[in-house]
Amino acid sequence: MPKSAMYDLGITADDLSKSRMVIQGFSLESQRAIGMIRLELTMGDLSASSIFHVIESKTYYKLLLGHPWLHEHGIVASILHQCLKYYRGGERKINSDVKPFTKAELHFADSKSLKRTLHLRR
Repeated sequence: MPKSAMYDLGITADDLSKSRMVIQGFSLESQRAIGMIRLELTMGDLSASSIFHVIESKTYYKLLLGHPWLHEHGIVASILHQCLKYYRGGERKINSDVKPFTKAELHFADSKSLKRTLHLRR
């Protein structure tokens, strides 16, 4: 969780527990987490508790949910369809924001993606 999301949720540095986690970002730079906090997440009819490590970084996301969390809750993420699916007494689907980026952010995200794709093709 970026520090900006922490503030958006009304969480202060005093609310955090100590963390020894070192996180490596997409740019391959690493940093030690400022702290960690347990939050209750509610998405559709799914409620689950999770620990988030707070980092001092500008990001294009508010929270990252890793594969272990997704697997634990039986969730399948579809990047193509921009949704999460899970089964609770029937199939459930949670759609993401249709336009999560501003025009300027989308251009940046596209160029980063293109750079990564070009790098992989070498």
